[in-house]
Amino acid sequence: MKRKHIEVLKTILKALADRKPHSYGELERKVNTNWETIRNHCEELSLFGAIEINKENKIKITESGLSVLRKLK
Repeated sequence: MKRKHIEVLKTILKALADRKPHSYGELERKVNTNWETIRNHCEELSLFGAIEINKENKIKITESGLSVLRKLK
């Protein structure tokens, strides 16, 4: 069954909750979806300030992202 958009976003934020930088590949495995979906969702989360994507394409959650995750639980 296909997951809802918000469920995938929530799963990505949960995977990043350890505050360590993760690659798209790591998130792909943790979230159990393809890299393109991860990339698109991460770009969206980045626009809202929930995550940061550095030059090496490592993704890290922000304080704002942690706050959003607490609200989604």
